[in-house]
Amino acid sequence: MSSRSKILIPLALGLLCAASGVGGSHPWFEPVSWQPRAFVAHNFASQEETDHIIRLAQPLLKRSTVVGAGGQSVVDTYRTSYGMFIKRHQDPVISAIEERVAVWTKYNVSHQEDIQVLRYGFSQEYKSHYDSLDEDSPRTATVLIYLSDVEEGGETTFPDSKWLSPDLNTKLGPFSPCADGHVSMKPKQGDAIVFHSQKPNGRALDPHSLHTACPVIKGIKYVAIFWIHTKPFRPEELGRRQPPEPPVNPDDCEDTDENCENWAAAGECDRNPQFMKGSATGLGTCRRSCGECTVCAEGDAACRRENRLRAGFLPIHDPDFF
Repeated sequence: MSSRSKILIPLALGLLCAASGVGGSHPWFEPVSWQPRAFVAHNFASQEETDHIIRLAQPLLKRSTVVGAGGQSVVDTYRTSYGMFIKRHQDPVISAIEERVAVWTKYNVSHQEDIQVLRYGFSQEYKSHYDSLDEDSPRTATVLIYLSDVEEGGETTFPDSKWLSPDLNTKLGPFSPCADGHVSMKPKQGDAIVFHSQKPNGRALDPHSLHTACPVIKGIKYVAIFWIHTKPFRPEELGRRQPPEPPVNPDDCEDTDENCENWAAAGECDRNPQFMKGSATGLGTCRRSCGECTVCAEGDAACRRENRLRAGFLPIHDPDFF
């Protein structure tokens, strides 16, 4: 293999060598495109790390959303995955991965958003879109870490792209019809890709960064997404450096504020439904008082499943869940 196509990590980059890949394979890096600027990290994360992320994500996977009218998050067939977010520095395993991403991209962890974890089942996809946002500190780069193998489909593909070398399409394929002929990445557990949404000047969108999550044809795709900004992202959250509060389990029918009963009696369930009952992006504070869930008897799996479904979460006992 040529020096162009296989770049072993320097020993000085100790953080990148901290974890061997799935099966103990050594990490190595490969440039695949300048349009967009994209680089693959083979064996970037270990099986223990990828499985750990999936375990954190599974109970909280909810139908993904897109930005709708008025900037509101809405469910749409344009994006059909399930997803959730893991807070930065959630635990030592997450912190180690974040630091490794920072070394690779040359952007401090403070520039990273919380990690989004997505699950794509059969035929689920995210149609062509850009990651960069028109704001003071746009997303300049994206790192995708693939948490599972996918037998067919599920590639990340760039419709308006050009391979660094024509042989890469054959070398990294075969690809599904959605991805074939474009710069693309097949989901392989532990592998990662970084691509840049901004041009090298950091001030203009790179049109070649348009990308698609192709439909899964066979298998289940899990991916962890690290969006990286040009400036620190919500640095006040990192400044606290305290472990995040454990998330509320959507199976349980609970209020999370002692005032919920009074608020519900005063009509707040109807006046302030997103806060009280929940929305496309989160659980409500007063689900129990607003009648949005059922208090289940111990061991009543059907009841708990119904609570998840009513709140928009994926049933956790689905045989294809993992």
